[in-house]
Parts: sequence; C-alpha cells; structure tokens
Amino acid sequence: MQKYYLLIILFWAGLGVSAISPHDYFTWILEVFPEIAGFFILLITFRKFRFSYLTYCFILIQCYILFVGGHYTYAQVPAFNWVRDMLHQTRNNYDKLGHFAQGFVPA
Repeated sequence: MQKYYLLIILFWAGLGVSAISPHDYFTWILEVFPEIAGFFILLITFRKFRFSYLTYCFILIQCYILFVGGHYTYAQVPAFNWVRDMLHQTRNNYDKLGHFAQGFVPA
C-alpha cells in the first residue's frame, strides 16, 4: 500500500513544480485540470475498482507529460529543441510524445 502513497506524492510534487511560473497560467490550468479530476476519480474508485501498480505508473507518466506540456506549452518544451535541431525539423515535436502517450497508456 505504501507504493501507492509514493505515486500520490510524486503526482502532487510534479503538479506543484509545473505550477511554478508556467508560460501561461490559463493554458496550464486547461492542461492540468483533467489530471486533477482524474486523480480524484481514481482515488474515489480505488477500493472498488483497482488497476495494477504498473497501470498507475503509466498514468503518472502521462500526467507528467501533460504537466510539462502545460508548463511550457507543447511547442516550447526546451528538452525537445535539441531533437528538432538534431533531426533538422521545423518545429518542436513534444506534442507527438503527448499524442503517443495518450494512445499507448489507455491501451
């Protein structure tokens, strides 16, 4: 049971870090609100409908991807600028990672 508490702590820590001076607070709220609502839905239904620990880890990873996208906006994530430059692309492709995760995690 303690491992689930660790995921809860990591969720709130990631949310808190992403809230520190984001690019635009309105965009940040739009990006993180579904994760906060999902957190409470998973918390309320935890005793009656429990996923595997691995599933909760994937959900946390997806939340972190959305936290980072909400903090910087998807087109301006600094970590993906080097990918853009290395592959000689015209834009930052962090949103592709987000779309991949949105398809992979539910599956």
